[in-house]
Amino acid sequence: MPAERAVINSGPLVGLSLAGRLDLLPALFAEFWIPELVFHDVVVAGLGRPGSDVLTNARWPPHVRSSPEPDPLLNAELDPGEAGVITLALSLSPCMVIIDEKRRRKIAHNIDGLPVKGTAGLIVEAHRRGLRDDVRFTLLDLRRAGYFLSDAVIEAACAAA
Repeated sequence: MPAERAVINSGPLVGLSLAGRLDLLPALFAEFWIPELVFHDVVVAGLGRPGSDVLTNARWPPHVRSSPEPDPLLNAELDPGEAGVITLALSLSPCMVIIDEKRRRKIAHNIDGLPVKGTAGLIVEAHRRGLRDDVRFTLLDLRRAGYFLSDAVIEAACAAA
């Protein structure tokens, strides 16, 4: 079972938006947070792109939160949004990090053992809790919508479900 809290990066926000499943966040987590910089990247800088229109809905801004200043080592290894996600999760620990890139998940996990998942992992967790029926269909649908998911990720997610 995932942590009661989660901090989500832009990739999974866009992925869940493309799948029409942003509703999974409040269904899977008692609290979930979007760092301000990530929200800005998706909604303002990403205006007109997937996720931006859905996140302007009044339901989402209350979940936006500022991140503490990231450690300089995180800033050196990650983009500002990813560093903000990990820093905010550390400040809210215990807290899950929702980030898609495998290397970034590894960094997050290696820092204080933060639990991590990506978009595919959220879809699998939703399936396990009876919130989603067909993992393969959902992931293939995401890929058809332009969201990058490798065959290996899809197969691993289906096997985990």
